[in-house]
Amino acid sequence: MATYKIDGAKFSSLEELKESLWPLYQDRMSKEEFDSYVEKNVQKTD
Repeated sequence: MATYKIDGAKFSSLEELKESLWPLYQDRMSKEEFDSYVEKNVQKTD
């Protein structure tokens, strides 16, 4: 089963990652910037 890892945290889906981390980043960047940040920095493991 694949997991998604970013900033030292692991999530079972990309949607869960975004839902969980967005509140932490919303004061620093727009939603579009956040989505781009995730796409560039997420690590998918099998």
